Amino acid sequence: MSSGEDVNTVLRMRLDEAEMSNTGLASAVVAAGAREGLHLGTSTTSVRRMLDGCQPHWPVPRLVAAVLSQRLGREVTVTECGFADRAPAPDDRYEGLGCAGTLEGTVRTVVELSGRDMRRRRFLLGSAFSAGAFAEPTLYALTVPPTESTARVGSGRRIGMADVEVLNEQVAHLRSLDCRYGSGRTRVRVVQLLNHEANELLHGSYSAKVGKALLTGVANATWLTGFTAQDVGRHALAQRYFIQGFNLAMAGGDRLYAGYLLSQMGRMTVQLGHGALTEHDRLRHARQTVALARAGLTLTQGRATPLLVAQLHVAEGRGLALLGDLNATRLAMREAERHYERTRHNEEPPWLAHYTDDALAADLGRCLRDIGEPGPAATLFTQAVHGLDAGEVRARGFFQTELAGAHLAGRNLEQAAALGRDALRTAAEVSSSLTLDRLRILRRQAAPLRSASPPLAELDARITAFLTRTTTRQQHDL
Repeated sequence: MSSGEDVNTVLRMRLDEAEMSNTGLASAVVAAGAREGLHLGTSTTSVRRMLDGCQPHWPVPRLVAAVLSQRLGREVTVTECGFADRAPAPDDRYEGLGCAGTLEGTVRTVVELSGRDMRRRRFLLGSAFSAGAFAEPTLYALTVPPTESTARVGSGRRIGMADVEVLNEQVAHLRSLDCRYGSGRTRVRVVQLLNHEANELLHGSYSAKVGKALLTGVANATWLTGFTAQDVGRHALAQRYFIQGFNLAMAGGDRLYAGYLLSQMGRMTVQLGHGALTEHDRLRHARQTVALARAGLTLTQGRATPLLVAQLHVAEGRGLALLGDLNATRLAMREAERHYERTRHNEEPPWLAHYTDDALAADLGRCLRDIGEPGPAATLFTQAVHGLDAGEVRARGFFQTELAGAHLAGRNLEQAAALGRDALRTAAEVSSSLTLDRLRILRRQAAPLRSASPPLAELDARITAFLTRTTTRQQHDL
């Protein structure tokens, strides 16, 4: 090992989050190395030296990141452990973040991305999410309007509007299953569908009208594939799907769907911003979220439906709340509510059908929570929980944990514990890393208060046991 100058506070935070001791990490790294045929001498002393700022020799940083990824149930990169990433370039390194510049190039990117995803279980597992990567396609979309025809005469079969409708129904069905059971159980089928449909788009023959509808349908499938990657903790992979879905929508001239995807990019960015390890990264994610939402408003200006404008203002508000700008947050919230009140749901695009009263209430509650108003936030989270359909199991778990957290902030400890138990029961029904992340956040919020509240202490024990069991299953799956 070579000595570093600074204490590795990032690794310390990761170990605390994973509830691992120095000895536990050392043993897990040795075991992980042994599974790869490596004989490592990593010991408790080695881990202490890492925490003191020493950089271990490769592949120990990679194994530390892999162990923590498995323990936490989400992707943890080498740099997120406080180490320099000196990994040799893998054979399947794949960018997938930019704009191909042509319709055919974009479709080929989606085909290759989804194909690699199907063939390699650990595809892009070592790559990190970068909030700034969303800037290039956004800038391109705002400055270079699409000029290509969406008609195609290819070597494949003739595609008509009925085929597009079948695709849209398949995506809607898989999305419904995903909401009910979580992406751990649905992602493989979603990736397979996308790869098949992207290949059809690349090789089929269709008119310009069908081409436009088909591009939006495949863009929607690409977004869903990205979301399922996000829900299993693969943020870097999800980011690539979001970008390419956005590129498909722009290639087909569907600025409304492109604007929707900008709101989804912002939603992902602000969520990761909440978990950022430094103030600098938190603020950077918040600013990127605001920029993405405002770019969506610019891109769809004069075309956007009231519901889409409301969603974009909500994303803007969440970024502003994370920045701590109270007045601007309230203004964005008011704009979101004003446009939502003008919404006629039967006149909105079908891909916005999921954004109903409960979803808006939850988003507004998150804004209020983040500007320090847990009481009003709890009221909105309660509305969100009660308004959900029976099939929205994962969302119910989200809202229950956030409602419990709002009650914790308001020092309603018994109520928070009861809601936390509800969230835990809901979490057992879905396979979702995003759900586990929210439980971890709730546990951290409750930790300073559990000594004063037996119900919170019991909740802490239940969450810990549940996360341990779930993480063990995920390790086995890997």
